[in-house]
Amino acid sequence: MKTEFYYPVRNPENPYDVQLVPVPEDVYRSINPEIERTRKQMQRSGRCVCPKSKLWTCDADCSVCPYSACGNTVSYDTPLDDAEGLTIGDTIVSDEPSPEAIAINTALLEALYEELDRLDPDGRRICQFIMEGKTEREMAADLGKRQSTINYQKKRVLDLLREALKDFI
Repeated sequence: MKTEFYYPVRNPENPYDVQLVPVPEDVYRSINPEIERTRKQMQRSGRCVCPKSKLWTCDADCSVCPYSACGNTVSYDTPLDDAEGLTIGDTIVSDEPSPEAIAINTALLEALYEELDRLDPDGRRICQFIMEGKTEREMAADLGKRQSTINYQKKRVLDLLREALKDFI
């Protein structure tokens, strides 16, 4: 007994009307894995709600399948309700910083360097240790001071920097 292989062909006017067309085994074996992969992927994502009794009608064309739940997907071309002519794609923010953000960050960095230059040597060292991720205990050991002294100096330095850079932060 020879096994026959079929490919489902959907009627474009009625998506529920599917005809099985006989195909050679090699064609079936080349097409079927892709159909199965797509169908399973759509089922896992919740976009295919095809009943088991209708799996034989799957041709992996979810855009016309009556059992597709693709209505819950969103395209970049989807228009926004409250904005005339704008789409979702128009509102996506670029990862590239704007020229304004670059200018503000440059000014902040320059102001920070100026304030760091005004600090006493211990204050600069404390800032350096903070940037290195050192604890107050490690700072105290490196500077030969008590941890409570480092805590006080660190608080004082950070308060000075906050006050000097309040226009930026």
